[in-house]
Amino acid sequence: MYLEHVNIRNFLGINQLSLPLDQSTVLMGENAWGKTSLFRALWRLMGRGACCYEFAEEDFYRTESGNAADELAITLSYREHRPGVSQHSNRLARLEQVWVPHKDSFHRVHYRARAWRDKRGIHCRHEFLDGSGNVLELPNPSRLVHRLIEMNPVFRLRDSRGAPQDLPIVNLNGDYQQLLSRLSEQLAEEKELSRKEIQAGLDAVRQLFEHYFTPQGATSRAPRRAKDIAIHPVTLSQLGKFNDWQPLGEESGLSLALAAVARTILQARGGRPIETGARPLLLIEDPESRLHPTMLAATWGILERFPGQKLVTTNSGDLLSAFPLNHLRRLVRLNGETRCLFIGNERYSAEDMRRIAFHVRINRPMSLFARYWLLVEGETEIWLLSELARICGYVLPAEGIRIIEFAQCGHSPLIKVARDFGIGWHLLTDGDEAGQKYAQGVRGMLRGERETDHLTVLPRTDIEHYMYFNGLEQVFRQEARIFDKHTPPSRIIERALSRRSKPGMALALVEAIEPHGPERVPVELRRMFARMVALARRQR
Repeated sequence: MYLEHVNIRNFLGINQLSLPLDQSTVLMGENAWGKTSLFRALWRLMGRGACCYEFAEEDFYRTESGNAADELAITLSYREHRPGVSQHSNRLARLEQVWVPHKDSFHRVHYRARAWRDKRGIHCRHEFLDGSGNVLELPNPSRLVHRLIEMNPVFRLRDSRGAPQDLPIVNLNGDYQQLLSRLSEQLAEEKELSRKEIQAGLDAVRQLFEHYFTPQGATSRAPRRAKDIAIHPVTLSQLGKFNDWQPLGEESGLSLALAAVARTILQARGGRPIETGARPLLLIEDPESRLHPTMLAATWGILERFPGQKLVTTNSGDLLSAFPLNHLRRLVRLNGETRCLFIGNERYSAEDMRRIAFHVRINRPMSLFARYWLLVEGETEIWLLSELARICGYVLPAEGIRIIEFAQCGHSPLIKVARDFGIGWHLLTDGDEAGQKYAQGVRGMLRGERETDHLTVLPRTDIEHYMYFNGLEQVFRQEARIFDKHTPPSRIIERALSRRSKPGMALALVEAIEPHGPERVPVELRRMFARMVALARRQR
């Protein structure tokens, strides 16, 4: 079985959160948006090696004014892997009293820990629920909580160099333990390791895996189909079986990663036994911390092979792209509530998924961390708009706004992804025939929203003509070296672009506008910037 859903109310920094999980799930979210509180909830309930955590005053959610909630609750819902397997497995039968059948033919276990405050102090209760949320009357629920922890323990993996050094370490083998510690320390100090030391570290890690984890982590995967590649364009699990890894040449870095990861696991275990058949949940916090992208790829290739469930937080676009699109969860804080957003509400064709895989997940993975997307037709707009926004007093990256070229991808797939993940969006297009088609497509995708919040159509055929007729004619004439009154504007613009290039002309326009300040920025663009920033700031 695995953890299918987490529901948290009034715990630490989370007012309300409903989070569905997959076998591997990655969380995106800004600082103070609930990721750490979520990990602490899972660790305190399922990862400390004992059952029935006693909540304290510090666990209750506090509003911005400092008022603490009077009650809190954390509900964990576990689901069997196949319909009905819990009724035929001796191991899963240990929770027979709390398996609840559901209409989808799956059985689930719903475990809730709650606490409330009154004049007498803080009271805690641990209980199991039926499918309607009613409490199951059981003679000894604490015993079942303990069994649940044994069957689905939580391990919290963090950068070993920042972890306390006095954590209890399991005695797999004293020599191996000391060796792993020494390897990790030398890795932190960037010392050179001998081939013998690297080989010994690799052997230690291999024994660790063989001793504590089932062989499932090293099995080969089925061939990737076209659909799989579109949904999961980047994979880091091409590494061979553990026994095939040789610490030679460039792969010595892989061995060092293995050693560092093993020490982290040993620390996270805290000396707790892992029962046969247990499916641990690994909480992996920012694995990119202090790692070069190449080492991150090698390390994640190792972690990805661990059996059990994984819940990851990251700020790495490369790592984000290593997960299937439907395994991404974006946490957003709106009006004091933490919302979980993910793919599923929009309809995507195979072509949509291919375009998203290439234009977003491979080429622009960091854009998924943005609050707002400004969709533009080409490179000229990217150069021009980011600088004009700065002149107007807006630093777009600091506001969480990302400018994305949509012409090659098409606007529809990008808008669908933005909507599913709760990313605001606005499309800027030219007034020519192609631009009018883009605008019509956007209008067809609006769902009762105001057009001005999502669409700006320039009142000219392109952005160069738009800037020309908004007080910047002289800049084009100077670049084109045409000063007579008879040459048509289109000819002047064409000559200027041929001499300077479109991106170069955009920079020349910025140079001319900056000394005059925001008043020289065309009014339509100023209004667009103001709307985007206001909407992006709502997610704070």
